[in-house]
Amino acid sequence: MDTTNPAPLTALVRAMVRPESWTAQAREAVALGVTAAHWPFGFVDRGLSEFRSRAFADRSPKATPVLLIHGYGANKSNWFFVERALRQAGYERLHGLNYNPLRMDIPAIAEAATQRARALMEHFGVERIHLVGHSTGGLVARYAVQVNCLENVGVCATVASPHQGTPMARLGAGTTARQLRPGSDVVRLLRSSARPLSTKFVAFYSNVDVLSPGHRSRIIEPALEATNVLIKDHGHLSLLLSRPLGTALAAHLAAADAAAGAAVEAAPGADGAVPTRRTA
Repeated sequence: MDTTNPAPLTALVRAMVRPESWTAQAREAVALGVTAAHWPFGFVDRGLSEFRSRAFADRSPKATPVLLIHGYGANKSNWFFVERALRQAGYERLHGLNYNPLRMDIPAIAEAATQRARALMEHFGVERIHLVGHSTGGLVARYAVQVNCLENVGVCATVASPHQGTPMARLGAGTTARQLRPGSDVVRLLRSSARPLSTKFVAFYSNVDVLSPGHRSRIIEPALEATNVLIKDHGHLSLLLSRPLGTALAAHLAAADAAAGAAVEAAPGADGAVPTRRTA
């Protein structure tokens, strides 16, 4: 926690002692249990081969694929509830990227995400993709867009991601954890590389997130013109289980697609052809 500026610390303390925050901490405890229970089901990353047995992905009402990037110590199973919300909104082309933060640093993970995103666009024959990252995954997504210059990202959405770094990263191991600390090389590079881009940046944050407090989970660089969205009274993990997050995320993706004219015109024909992208 940045003790040189007491205002954010005071705000967090006040939020934590509210009666509503007790419920939030109960949600976080439940979320921890749910996350642990789902973890074994997301351990294997099969790459794009997972779509071979998911023909419905080619009939997705929304043509734009969504690449989901988990946080430190997690895996793609964390996206179970978010995926459900996105599928209800018409997004069937969902894909989770797994990585090991003890073997890879943020630039290496971002390179893997960049290559996977390009492979997804090629696989589905589209020129557009959305990136969604939780915690560390949000910095990975930003790095892919801002530093790796990943083209045609419609929305780069982050959830509880420490854009200003977080002192709690000192409890983690490896280079990736060090890169999550305030003032790290990655945090400084993301700040210095901020510039006007066609990508829409959206940052979801919470007022009671202890691991990545709200004031650290917002994207504040003016050049990015980010939209920062408060999901109130949810912890670092329970954010991923919250209905408000799923609803708001789906709405932002759909709005960006509508603005770009990227809606699917029709389902594939009998020959299995993938729908083409409608231009505005």
